[in-house]
Amino acid sequence: MTLHPLTRAHIEGPIWDSTDEFEALYPALLWHLHTPYALGLCAVRHGDVAGLGTATRHGEVGRITHIKVVTGQEETALRALLVNALVDELHAAGCTAISVTLPVAEVAQWEALGFRAHATLLRYAGGRWLQAAREEVIPIEPQHRMAVLRMDQRVFGLDRSTMLLEHEYLGLVYAEGIAVRGYNIPLLGEGVIVADSAYAGLELQRWHFPTQRSILLPEGNAAAHAHLTERGYTATPEQVRMVRGTARPLRVEWVYGWG
Repeated sequence: MTLHPLTRAHIEGPIWDSTDEFEALYPALLWHLHTPYALGLCAVRHGDVAGLGTATRHGEVGRITHIKVVTGQEETALRALLVNALVDELHAAGCTAISVTLPVAEVAQWEALGFRAHATLLRYAGGRWLQAAREEVIPIEPQHRMAVLRMDQRVFGLDRSTMLLEHEYLGLVYAEGIAVRGYNIPLLGEGVIVADSAYAGLELQRWHFPTQRSILLPEGNAAAHAHLTERGYTATPEQVRMVRGTARPLRVEWVYGWG
């Protein structure tokens, strides 16, 4: 087994269980090949692609974004090989904490690799959303960027400014005069929504629901939970954010949409 920098040819190799799986992940994997703060590795066995892994890094914090290995008896060993290799790469780049977000069913596998649960993510679905109506929600403009980047860093504990700026197209802010009370970046994952007050966060959520039927939130945002439950949404644990190293504080009460 050998490890190599990930290429487009590796991504297009015969590793996928279905065409749907390949088409769902293909754009995101290509993005890693052309992004300076991302990296990718491929495990090759007897000339064939056996697995691939990708990650991003933001200062001292890294994130493993995708792990895919061929189905079979060696899945556990292949996953461990790729995860440890990515961890080594991220450590070499100066990362002191590395996170991954994964389905609840995979928690035990990652605990065996040294990761510990940090936050549970709940899927809210099945309810009826209210129509957005507040004039304070406006498109992000250059004068809002500093406040958005500062708020994001306060909430997630790391500097994600480059990634946020790359995805700010169609972004919104809740602005009271010159004060930014929250933001919605719909093109980042499923849509990142952050606000320092419930009325701003819930209004920004209302711009999410016309295009998506559910929303992912970290457990612990009492205001969002109460409102969504009242509107008939049911919360189901779906993913867990796990961390290897020293976890940065996560301000869950300000998160109204997890990207």
